[in-house]
Amino acid sequence: MTENRNHYVLKKRKTEKTFRGVQVQYNENYYINPNTNEEVYFRSAEKENAKELVEAYKKQVGLLTSKEIKEIRKKYRLTQREYSFALGLGEITVHRFEKGSIQSDADNQLMILSTNPKHFINMLDDNRERFNKERYNKIRRELVDKIALGKHRIVKMDVDEMRKYSIVTTDIEDIVVYIVNNYNASTIDETTLNHYKLHKFLYFLQGLALYIYRKPVFIEDIYTSKIGPYVKMLKVKYGGSEVNVEKEKVYLNTATHKLIDLILEEYGKYDSSYLCKLTLEEFQFNGREEKISTEQLRNYFTRVYEQQ
Repeated sequence: MTENRNHYVLKKRKTEKTFRGVQVQYNENYYINPNTNEEVYFRSAEKENAKELVEAYKKQVGLLTSKEIKEIRKKYRLTQREYSFALGLGEITVHRFEKGSIQSDADNQLMILSTNPKHFINMLDDNRERFNKERYNKIRRELVDKIALGKHRIVKMDVDEMRKYSIVTTDIEDIVVYIVNNYNASTIDETTLNHYKLHKFLYFLQGLALYIYRKPVFIEDIYTSKIGPYVKMLKVKYGGSEVNVEKEKVYLNTATHKLIDLILEEYGKYDSSYLCKLTLEEFQFNGREEKISTEQLRNYFTRVYEQQ
């Protein structure tokens, strides 16, 4: 007989059971008959609760949950079979883990290591004979790309927290004043802010604003060059070895203020030559002077911070 739970009320309660010698607390589903207020038994609900118990156990003893394993695999856009092969496991092993089987500590550690593309590419190389050449090469190219993108994910931030504020398009001169006056002179090169760093800071600011808020923080165009990106409109005014501004204080909206502070904190650690090299890698400028569109910037920074 087919179970019909549509006429009953689903509820949850905290339940504790001993599983594999461990006291595990988990959320148990149960159904109530709204007419009699009595609890109703469903075999399917019992099976769902058994899965909840196993997942809670995994989490409690430090194992990856089935959902977490699936998320790792999906991040690499692999089938269950391919992920198993890359890890050096049996053909259906990952399928079983995602369905609720409990992995050994060794297999769990292997999957944790695989979350780092640098480690995972080594695993893939060790098991390349399990893939046809075309598929192996495609997976490896995507991993190389992920590793390259990871190198450029420098700013550590809570995107959801940042999005609680709205960014507004701001006068770029005010942004420059804020950057110059708040730049930490005790960074790695121990110099005052020069025009190389200033233009890179503006590039990172615009890219992150487009990724986080889907709108530019300033309207001026950014161009490529043999030394990386620069804001063309500011090239003459701020083109010297040292950047000076006349204003001492400006007022920026909260989102712009927070984003610039993050950029100064994270990118300010690096010297000018490293920032030039870093940005040259991002768009493969090849010395040409070309305008970088807002779409290009948004797409690139989205890939860096969402690994797509």
